[in-house]
Amino acid sequence: MTHPSGFDQSVAKSNLSGVLILCAVAAALFYGVADYSGARATRHTAATSVTFAGQSVALLLLLAIVPLTRAQMPSLGDWIWSGGAGLGGALALVSFYTAMSRGSMTVIAPISAVIGMSIPVIVGLAQGERPAPIAFLGIAMAIAAVALVSDVLDHHDLPTPWSAIGLAAVAGIGFGLIFVCLNQTSKDIGLWPLVGQRLVSIPTVGLLILFSRHRRKIPRGIWPLVVLSGVLDTAANGLYLIAVRAGMLSLVSVITALYPVSTVMLALRFDREKLHRSQWLGMALGGASLVIVGYASSL
Repeated sequence: MTHPSGFDQSVAKSNLSGVLILCAVAAALFYGVADYSGARATRHTAATSVTFAGQSVALLLLLAIVPLTRAQMPSLGDWIWSGGAGLGGALALVSFYTAMSRGSMTVIAPISAVIGMSIPVIVGLAQGERPAPIAFLGIAMAIAAVALVSDVLDHHDLPTPWSAIGLAAVAGIGFGLIFVCLNQTSKDIGLWPLVGQRLVSIPTVGLLILFSRHRRKIPRGIWPLVVLSGVLDTAANGLYLIAVRAGMLSLVSVITALYPVSTVMLALRFDREKLHRSQWLGMALGGASLVIVGYASSL
């Protein structure tokens, strides 16, 4: 019986690290585009309506695709953890979109992203993960990058009330719950956790709509943004799930939390915003943190 050589093991680990980084970066990209699309949609209708409709479309797609993968069915524990991710998702998106409609994106985004990043890092370390020491430099740089890319140092013409800041913090907690709960599901059940997530998040948001006094109708021209936000958010969750199964929760969540970069880039393209000097620095820091955390993931 032959055993893999040290070189073979090194190559396999390098390939696994490459998959991890690719999926985590793609997840960050999709989260950012989904957030931008959802935030644009909430300018015309309620955040609960956007979340409910977008995630309902995503669930229909999941129910059509996931059974075809023939992955093992989840255990009761897996369904519970998936449901926890669904509760976190409902909490995160409704709070995030509502906060974005009340205040400045450049204040809301870094608060939710940093809190969403910190929770899984703390949980991962508490569970015994021990990334290479250089990873902590990458984590600190990622936090600074999110703040700078979101232009937190610049003067904001749009005032952000404390209620919006509080909602941003709640959204960050919700994002953190998604990262932690999905990581607790079994590795051999494929994308079933995404189904369990939506089976909880959609009824939760539906109850919020039922007791809400806000507008519920979605204008016809806004539907593409609504569908895009729901489908890409779910796709991002799937990519994150693949990444975290290949690496450490404390590192994958850091890469994924760089999603405000794509949100800001879309704002530059479609909202005609200008990139300030601090944002350029944030982009550079974000790239450097990605390289450092990616390197730490391969050690």
